[in-house]
Amino acid sequence: MIIKNKVIKLLVTDVDGTLLDSNSSLPVLNKKAILACKNSGIEVILATGKSIDSITHIINLLDLKLPQITFNGAVIVNSERKIIRSVKIRPDLYFEVIQTIKEKGYEPLISIENGKIFYESYHPNMENIVRVGEKLLKVDNLETPHFSRNCVSISVPIKETDPLDRFLRDRFSGRLQILRSGEYFFDILSLDAGKGNALLYLARILGVRKEEIVVFGDSYNDLSMFREAGLRIAVKNSYPGVLKEADIITEENYNCGLAKAIFRYVLDSEPVKP
Repeated sequence: MIIKNKVIKLLVTDVDGTLLDSNSSLPVLNKKAILACKNSGIEVILATGKSIDSITHIINLLDLKLPQITFNGAVIVNSERKIIRSVKIRPDLYFEVIQTIKEKGYEPLISIENGKIFYESYHPNMENIVRVGEKLLKVDNLETPHFSRNCVSISVPIKETDPLDRFLRDRFSGRLQILRSGEYFFDILSLDAGKGNALLYLARILGVRKEEIVVFGDSYNDLSMFREAGLRIAVKNSYPGVLKEADIITEENYNCGLAKAIFRYVLDSEPVKP
């Protein structure tokens, strides 16, 4: 497909807040738009902060065959659910982060490369994570060698205004990557993780050039992906910093902005009726 004299071969989209509506459901029009891309020869990859388990139903609905980007780019999983790339947090940093969060009186969650998410003590804010389809598993102790060797992401369900946000950014600046993808979604990863690095890795494997990639997103964790794409599209209700970096601003996620942009800018056609 040609967009402003560019041939698009790969479409990569964020999931919550972009592909899905505000109820974490896949709108019919968005599904039709993605399937129309596939029918036109454009491959599709999901890039999300979520686990592979929580997006498997979407992968099946859209019949996606390429590897998918999960845990904000820390883990790439292929169609057979085999891990083809995993970027873990260094064990020494893992223990330091967990202990720091606990000392400040907060409850961390950890994600390991097989897609499982664990916690020690439940906090009501964790309901925000459960609400988007994640399954949380309780354990007695997160500070074990097993978790330290396999952790790809550490999370705390806090708002941007919470003082812990700034404290952790300052404490681990230059040593770890901190990403925010929603009101209560605050994730800590290795510096080598990130959606952008994962996309770059897959683009090289697939032989797709930057100018042949279109990316959709809405949150700060999508910005690294924007830098690896030839065309960057943000839904209207994205964070201000994301809107600033977008080439195109489409309608809100709850107004099927992704689908409308696909039909207009990627497929150069009129949207079909839901």
